[in-house]
Amino acid sequence: MSKSNKTASPNRMAAESLRRTERLIATKLKAIACDPRSVSRRQLFAQQLSLGGSARVLTVVAPAGSGKSTVLAQLHQALREQNVATCWLSLDAADDDPATFALYFLSALISARGDAMAPQLAMLRANPIQKLRPVFASLLAELSALSEPLAVFLDDFQHLHNPVLLGFFNDLLAHLPDSLQLVFASRSQLPLDLARLRAAGALCEIRQAELNFDREQAAAFLQRYHGIRLSSANLDGLLAGTEGWPTAIQLVALALLRHPGPPGELIGSFCGRDKDLTEYLVQSVLRAQPAEITGFLLHTSVLRRLSPGLCEAVAGHRRSAAMLEELERANLFLIPLDRESQWYRYHHLFAEFLQARFRRQDPEGYRSACHRAAQYCEQQGEVTEAIQYFLDAESYEQAVTLIARHGRLVSHHQGDHYSILEWMRRLPAAYHEARPEIVLCHAWSRTFCRDSGSALRMLDALRQRLADRERCWPMDEAEHTRIDRWARVVQLVAAAASDQIEQAATHAPQLLRELGEDELMLLATTSNVLSYVTLVRREFERCKQVAEQSYRQALRAEAPYAANWADFINGMAHIENGQLRTAGSFSARILTHAPQMELKPYSRGLAVALDTDIALQRCDFEGAQKLIDSMGAFREVFGPAEPLWMTIRAEAWLKLWDGDRAGARQALQNGQDVALRTQQPRLYTSLAIEEAQLCAVVGDAACALEVVRRAQLSQDNAALREYGNARVLRNQLQLLEARLRIAENEHASAVRLLTSLLQSRGAETRGGFWLSVTAARAVALWGARQQRDAARELDRALDAAADEFHAFPLAATGQMLLPVLDAIGQRRPGSHEAAGDLQAKLKLQLWLTAFLRGEQAAPVEEAAPAESVSRLETLTAREVQLLRLVQSGLNNRSLADALLVSETTVKWHLHNVYTKLAVRSRGAAVAKAREYGLI
Repeated sequence: MSKSNKTASPNRMAAESLRRTERLIATKLKAIACDPRSVSRRQLFAQQLSLGGSARVLTVVAPAGSGKSTVLAQLHQALREQNVATCWLSLDAADDDPATFALYFLSALISARGDAMAPQLAMLRANPIQKLRPVFASLLAELSALSEPLAVFLDDFQHLHNPVLLGFFNDLLAHLPDSLQLVFASRSQLPLDLARLRAAGALCEIRQAELNFDREQAAAFLQRYHGIRLSSANLDGLLAGTEGWPTAIQLVALALLRHPGPPGELIGSFCGRDKDLTEYLVQSVLRAQPAEITGFLLHTSVLRRLSPGLCEAVAGHRRSAAMLEELERANLFLIPLDRESQWYRYHHLFAEFLQARFRRQDPEGYRSACHRAAQYCEQQGEVTEAIQYFLDAESYEQAVTLIARHGRLVSHHQGDHYSILEWMRRLPAAYHEARPEIVLCHAWSRTFCRDSGSALRMLDALRQRLADRERCWPMDEAEHTRIDRWARVVQLVAAAASDQIEQAATHAPQLLRELGEDELMLLATTSNVLSYVTLVRREFERCKQVAEQSYRQALRAEAPYAANWADFINGMAHIENGQLRTAGSFSARILTHAPQMELKPYSRGLAVALDTDIALQRCDFEGAQKLIDSMGAFREVFGPAEPLWMTIRAEAWLKLWDGDRAGARQALQNGQDVALRTQQPRLYTSLAIEEAQLCAVVGDAACALEVVRRAQLSQDNAALREYGNARVLRNQLQLLEARLRIAENEHASAVRLLTSLLQSRGAETRGGFWLSVTAARAVALWGARQQRDAARELDRALDAAADEFHAFPLAATGQMLLPVLDAIGQRRPGSHEAAGDLQAKLKLQLWLTAFLRGEQAAPVEEAAPAESVSRLETLTAREVQLLRLVQSGLNNRSLADALLVSETTVKWHLHNVYTKLAVRSRGAAVAKAREYGLI
């Protein structure tokens, strides 16, 4: 095995896992294999074979069937032989949509770059209807910073016209690093800015003239593929009539194999520059085929990929495997997708021609073939493909049935909003309300794509129809109750996502009381909303309890999407409480669940968001920056205000500490613009307060006051009137006011404000906000000449922050903290020989002093690993049953059969058992369960 294969294997495994999870078309992401019979084209790209060469961009522009893909395949193989990492994407018309293109392009990059791009893919996949310029900006930054060699292949680029996509590629070409090579193939002129590369000699261009076969190449092609030897005159006639166009030569060769007369007779009849030559030759090929093969080709042309079983179901041909082998031997544009000859696809030109012909000749037959393909896929459990084929067949009733039956699993349990929205786009509007389940899944996915307004309108209409017995869907009373409760839960989620906190806070407890114990998914979702509400209200202990309850409900409901949301909210509560190690364990649990349960990569985005804030709180600037770079687009598509606020704040402070004060303010102002566009006044006010705080901390009181005036930051702020639980915003405003007074040397007044904030009813006694207030009070006391009290106050904060190295709230107080730190340092000289808590406090004290002085602070050491968040949690009855079966030695397939579930569900249960028992294997799980008397 070559070095390149060894290093690429994990990336290919990651890419394959993502492909299965995302249900992508595999052939679009696989490089075309080189046929050993093909004519060598290496002379066309010799300068592209080394990164040391001058050309970093290669373009192959020529009409269809000119051999562009063959050139790319040979270049791809050559680069792989030189251990250059590569990725491949074959484009089609659907990819002109930025969301679709970004999904496939990121998936292709993952095959070469591993999981580096997975968070961006997750953000995109969860929110496909958003503006995607931030996604491409983040992607551009990632590609521009490449250090390891990478070659990106894009076949059939002529399908891309969208200004967003073309702008992305022009920006990439303008900032192309030496380590990156781009290879484009297109039927039409590339709409890209290539002049600068051309002038610099960095562009290798291959056009139709270079691709056309010459006499020697045409003769070699005919001999190798078809065993045809032509006379010199016939060969010249063939080249004159086809102008060396490889596909035309291929089509003539196929016709020659079945032509009863002399070759010159056929060649002479079709020479010239006839624009209809291609279509005529294809028709000649079809007409020359036996009726059995022609029928097979037409009927199977509807398939996106072909297998013997699928072809038999669609074409009714019992010898489908043998037929596919015959088509492959006959070079009838059939491309194998694997080495086992189990899956194929037609050359897209041939498939398009066959489909058009099939539709024209027998429209009902075409729809019937699509319908049979859908039925076969449904029987095989390929629900997504089945729905696509039903939509192709215009069998909307059947599509509706499948969407209604499986939509909840796809949207609610898996969080695959993209598929739901794609189905609804293809389904005629008249069918959108055919079943209440469809409306509920559609509204759910709209909610998670920042379109909660549309979702709420759908839900209002649905509930009105439910209340009107004459208009209501046919259902019994139990089903009516179930649908209504489901609708109320989705309404609750939409309310929380649109920051209607008080409404969500009122209705969530009511729903929890009404829902039955068997409605686990609805219970988990409602508990998640309640935990989010308590997080916003900063009722952290209750938030943790409710989130843990939601997590357990989600496990029992086999709903990974809800489980990961519960962990995310729980992690945020622990961060706000200053419990950073435990917060990290929730992030780790999210990442552990993802591969075990084949979750959407969206879950990785949740974990990265938590890890980013944890790194910021520990002042691990390098780690936080790497994380935020990998998930920058996440905040652009993430609806709820709290995580959005969290990521924008991180970006702003990282810019400030990198010396970019203007960039820090701009990040916060951009966030305020987002809040205004999405009508989230609380988010807008919080970000404006943060901007003013930032200005005050760096000593720019005038700037801070300007922000206060612009955003109308006062105790009668509009957000305080609209937002029912105004205490949180009032506390933020009071801290801001105290910092402004400190900046204006009104220290005594600031002390009074901060003291009242610390002593107010319900005041926080730990965590980041408490540390911020305490540190600010220490600064105010120092300015009021109460130095001893100031030192004691800051020492309290150091005590609370040291164990977790919770440095951010103290560092964000700014250089005004230095005199107090110096006073503490004089009374307690640094000594690394100190033991226990004192050593941790000294470490934080010395780091803060060095950092605030602008000195090279010692790097932040990684915190000790967190204890498991679920040491010995109670096993469910199903988990105990599973352990008893494991004890008997059954494998996963046998376990699935015994429990009447899928193997994926078995893996999900096993993972949860391992987590609860703190073990890593089946044997250890059985032993621990016996030890505790569970089995």
